[in-house]
Amino acid sequence: MSSLSEKKQQAQNFLVEVASNFSKLCSDLSNEIKMLNNSSQASLKVDQLFKYFLNWNRELSTKVNEFLETITNLDSQISRLSDEKKKLEVLYSSGILFTSKKEKKSLMESALDIVVKELNADAGFITLMNERDEIDSIFSKNMLLNDNPDALEISTTVIRNTIKSLKPVQIENTIVQKDYAEQVSIIRLGITAALCVPLISSTRVLGAVYLDKRHTESSFSNNDLMYLISFANLIVKGLEISSQIDSLEKKMINDQFLKLDDLRKEFLSDDIIGRSKKLFEVLKVASRVAVTDASLIILGESGSGKNLLAQAIHKNSKRKDNPFYTVDCSSIPADLLESELFGYESGAFTGALKTKIGKLELANGGTLFLDEVGEMNINLQPKLLRVIQTKEFERLGGIHPIKIDVRIIAATNKNINELIQANKFREDLYYRLKVIEITMPKLRDRKEDIADLVNYYLHKNSSSERIYSISERALEILENYNWPGNIRELEHVLLRCIVLSKSNEIDVDDLPPEIVQQFNDELPMSDDVTLAEAETEFRKRFILKVLRKAQSKTEAAKMLGINRTHFHKLLSQLDIEV
Repeated sequence: MSSLSEKKQQAQNFLVEVASNFSKLCSDLSNEIKMLNNSSQASLKVDQLFKYFLNWNRELSTKVNEFLETITNLDSQISRLSDEKKKLEVLYSSGILFTSKKEKKSLMESALDIVVKELNADAGFITLMNERDEIDSIFSKNMLLNDNPDALEISTTVIRNTIKSLKPVQIENTIVQKDYAEQVSIIRLGITAALCVPLISSTRVLGAVYLDKRHTESSFSNNDLMYLISFANLIVKGLEISSQIDSLEKKMINDQFLKLDDLRKEFLSDDIIGRSKKLFEVLKVASRVAVTDASLIILGESGSGKNLLAQAIHKNSKRKDNPFYTVDCSSIPADLLESELFGYESGAFTGALKTKIGKLELANGGTLFLDEVGEMNINLQPKLLRVIQTKEFERLGGIHPIKIDVRIIAATNKNINELIQANKFREDLYYRLKVIEITMPKLRDRKEDIADLVNYYLHKNSSSERIYSISERALEILENYNWPGNIRELEHVLLRCIVLSKSNEIDVDDLPPEIVQQFNDELPMSDDVTLAEAETEFRKRFILKVLRKAQSKTEAAKMLGINRTHFHKLLSQLDIEV
């Protein structure tokens, strides 16, 4: 376009120069002829020639000017078409952008940035309605609606008219249009023109997009209006996709809960509280193991619920009507554990005045749970291995083998492999027990279950006279505590609170000082904690707090001000499962 303008100017300059030179030449010629022979006839001819030239030059100039005007119009049209082409390209790229963006906030901000720039608006905003046709959220560009009542007034008026009529509103000149000319807010803000287009989906009005110009004589053209209508359709499509993703995510969460509920109906485990994904995976494996007679070992920290899981497996097995016995290998001295398991005959040793039946024999037909089996003396382990292999044993001091049918479930909070390397646990016994291995997750790795556990224990200890609850602040502190003692520690803390609390609601003052202090310090200071580890822990706590308040991962990402892709990466990096 710049090349066309330059050539047009060059042509015009050239014609002017030619005409000027020719005129001067004729004038000089006339003067010279008159001076030479003073011939009136020659002079007349020259005058006629000069007049003819003037007439020809006049016609030529007119045609040249018409030609130049045509070129100017074409130049303007080409420029306008180029602008329209750019806008169409922006519309196309925006359509791709809006259908790829999942977060509503990000989608609206991108839409405003683009449309304000393309239509040369000074300010704009997008308002979204909820299903009750109430304003749900507002996203603005160069407008502070919360701090500017004038902006809120004019925007509300235009939006109301737009949504009421379900048609675009175009204010070409606020001074002329009587509906707006006298509005104080328009005068104060200096608004001279405005556009507002409804966002209409196939089912309802989603909101509206508003733009205005201020302190300028320019207005929005009909092409601008058509552009904004097309742009609004793209926004609607993006919102519909975002809504579908939200619905799908909520459905997935509900489906997980339904699967967990269905699993709990099949696998009775009322005492195992929680809805986290990690717990769900544990219960899923346990439900499959329960219907078999396979030996298994449950790994996990003390207080994480290994005993409850063992009982649940027994209750859901074909042995459920037969005995379930527990032997805590860590609480019984090594020299007494053997007789506790195998029993003894009368006179087997000094003080054995009568026969005692051991737990293996008592559990015949049922299940024997060996808690903290890693504490078992290395010298006793071969006898246990023999029982598992042969299904028979002798009491201490006995000579007759006793046949038994017992399922062994073992548990430990120790690292068995390290015990094997240290020759404190037999590898062959470990593999006999480890037909199936289940790891109970630590409470700090499933903090999303803490609220359910708190409510369970408070309800368990409530009565018709006193029904206990917990404040939101106190619950937040409990959710951010590390719980080295896991669920057992949480239960004891709540019992302490119930005893010491003066009201039915557990509050921050009722919590143990060390738990509150850790929360106030935000992060436990330790010599072996690096800055990166401290930052990771803080981010994990903060995101868990947001997840507790949000209804979905999409909402949580919105609260954090990041998109869903980034949020899912954070969940993966921080090992947070929802």
